[in-house]
Amino acid sequence: MADCPKCGKHLKITDWKQHCPHCGGNIVIYDIQERLMKDADVAEVQYYHFQKKVDRLKASFVGTKLAVARIFTSLIPILAIVVPFFSCSFKAPFIEFEGFFSLFTLLDKIDAFDIDGILSLLNAPDGKTALIIFLVAIVLLLLSVVLLLVRFGCLTMACSPKGKSICFGFDITLIMLTVVSCVMFFAIPENPYFAIDFILAPFVYLVLLAVNFVVDIAIFKQGIEVKHAQCFVGGIPIEEYFKMVEDGVPQEEIRAEMYKRLAKLQEEQEAKLNDAEVKK
Repeated sequence: MADCPKCGKHLKITDWKQHCPHCGGNIVIYDIQERLMKDADVAEVQYYHFQKKVDRLKASFVGTKLAVARIFTSLIPILAIVVPFFSCSFKAPFIEFEGFFSLFTLLDKIDAFDIDGILSLLNAPDGKTALIIFLVAIVLLLLSVVLLLVRFGCLTMACSPKGKSICFGFDITLIMLTVVSCVMFFAIPENPYFAIDFILAPFVYLVLLAVNFVVDIAIFKQGIEVKHAQCFVGGIPIEEYFKMVEDGVPQEEIRAEMYKRLAKLQEEQEAKLNDAEVKK
């Protein structure tokens, strides 16, 4: 149970009545004004910290023209999947195909894939290495796409103290994964089952990732000014309130100043309402 707000003695679970059994004070309404003000102080300070996060979030996406451009450069690389992946030729156990292979080709012929037959190449001396390299290259490419989406979500922290490290870390990791994937496509050894003549979509994807990295560098070089909305605690600007608390100003003096500021604000609001009535 809680303590009595008047005498401070601990209340038992059986002390459910309105008055304190120790001092007789009314537990419900004793010093209720001050208690409500303290609760309001805590709520306004919490709101201030929440508002700072909201302000940083807004600045990360729309703080500057480059920040707005980053929204598009962060997602445009995904469009590379509609570009033909590579010029290739496939033979059994793959589907019989020769030419430009794209996402639409995959969707059109996916029913014809013999997965068991393809995996059987892992036991074939002349196809095992080629298939492993090909699959690893595809996995790395898909992993980079997943990380790209995660990176977009992490843009919410772009204006935080660690925002630069987060963005640059994602950018470098994405480019490295894609570069390794592209190199592995070219490193596939000759085999009687499939051949990659040249890659297209991964290269386009890599170029778009590089553009995105350049935009990130430009944004952090230019800087984004985070505009924080003014917050108050009991009518006192919150920066001034924190300074008063830090300087050890007695709570009674802070509360008196709050009542003074709130009364002034109320007078200003009433004056505005009266002016509006006069204009009507």
